[in-house]
Amino acid sequence: MDNNNSNKKYKFLIVLVFLCMAVFGFIENFKGTLIPSIRSQFGVDYGAIGIMLLVSSFGYIFATLIGGLVADRLGKKSILMFGFILLIAAAALFYTANSFTMTVVLMLLISTGFGCMEVGVNSLGAQIFLVNSAVMMNLTHLFYGLGSTVSPKYVGTVLARNLPWNYAYAFSLVILVPSLIYLAFLRFPQTSEEDKNGKLPITQLVRNKKIWLLVGTLGFCTVAELGTANWLVNFLQEARGMSVDSSSLYMTFFFAFFMLGRLLGGMIAERLGYTKTILYFTIAGIVLIASGMLLNNRFVFLFSCVGFFVSIYFPTIMSIIMKEFRYGTSSIMGFVIAANAGINMMFNWIIGKTNDLISVSFGYLSIAIYMVLIIAFIIPLERSLTFNKNRNEAVKPEEKVSASV
Repeated sequence: MDNNNSNKKYKFLIVLVFLCMAVFGFIENFKGTLIPSIRSQFGVDYGAIGIMLLVSSFGYIFATLIGGLVADRLGKKSILMFGFILLIAAAALFYTANSFTMTVVLMLLISTGFGCMEVGVNSLGAQIFLVNSAVMMNLTHLFYGLGSTVSPKYVGTVLARNLPWNYAYAFSLVILVPSLIYLAFLRFPQTSEEDKNGKLPITQLVRNKKIWLLVGTLGFCTVAELGTANWLVNFLQEARGMSVDSSSLYMTFFFAFFMLGRLLGGMIAERLGYTKTILYFTIAGIVLIASGMLLNNRFVFLFSCVGFFVSIYFPTIMSIIMKEFRYGTSSIMGFVIAANAGINMMFNWIIGKTNDLISVSFGYLSIAIYMVLIIAFIIPLERSLTFNKNRNEAVKPEEKVSASV
C-alpha cells in the first residue's frame, strides 16, 4: 500500500491522532500558567506546588505503563475513550474545586487521562502510519506543539477577564466532549491474531535488553528536551542577568525552532536513518549548549537553536519502536514511555538541586553532560536493531521478547 492510499484509508483516524495531540498540548500546559493563581487562592508554597506536579507525574507514569498493556488486551479505542472520560470528568469537577487537596486529585486525573491518550495515540500511529512513519509521527507531535502554543494565550484571556482560574479547565469541555463523540463513531483497524495473542507481560519487557536501551535513549532525550525548556529562562535571568522580557523572547525562539524541527525532522530522519539522526542531532545540541556557555550574551540565540535538535527525539524513538516491534507494540510503548518519564522526573530534579548546590550555570551545562548519555545508549541500540540490518520481514515474536540484544 503506497503512502497516499494509506493516508486515504485512515484519514479519519489520522485526524483523530492529530486532534488528540493538539488537545493534549493545549490542556496539559494550563498548569504552568495557572501556578501563581493556585498558590494565591490556596496560600500554598512552592513545595506544595512541587508535590502537586510530582503527583501528576506519577499519574502519567502509571497510566502509560498500564495503558500499554490494556491497549494490547482491550484495544486502542478503549484506552483512548477511557482517557477522554477521565479528562471530561476532571474538567467538569474543576468547576467546583474549592481546596488544594481536591486540585491535586484532579491534576492526578488529568495526567492519568493524558497518559492513556499518549499510549493510545502512539500505538494507533504504529498501526496506521505504514509508510514514512518518522514523518507522520513528527507531524503528530507537531500538533502537540500547536496546542501548547495556544494554551498560555487562552489561560491568560480567562484570567484577564477576572474569571476563576479553574474555569480554564471547565471551559475545555467545549473541545473534550465533541472529541469524545468523534472518537466514539470511528472504526479502528482490526488487530491481527498474532497481536491479539501477543500480549507482553511486564516480566518479559524488563528482561529485554533492547527495550532498556530504548528506555535509556528516550529517557535522556526527554531530559535534554524538557530540561532545556524548563531551565532556559531561569538560567538567562539568574546567570546571564537578562530581563524577564528578553529571556522570555529567547524561550519563544526556542519553541519556534522546536516547531520547525517537528515539521522537518521526520523527513530528515527518513533520509539519514532514525538512530543516526538522533546521534547527529544530539552532537549538534551538545555543541550549541557548550558554545553558548563559552560565549557572551550576543550568542544566547545558540541556546534557542537547541530547540530544533531536541524536537525530533520523542517521535523518532516512537518510530523506531514501530519499525522494530510488530508484536506487542502498545505494551512496549507504554513501558518505554513510563520508564522514560521516571528518568526525566529524577534528572530534572537533579538539575534543580545542582542549581542550588553548585551554580545555575553548571546546572544548565549539566544538560549537555546528560546528552552525552544519549550517545552512550544510541550506539549499542543502533547495532541491536534488526530493521537497520535491511531485514524486511517481520521479526518473530520469540525474537522480540528475547532478553538478548
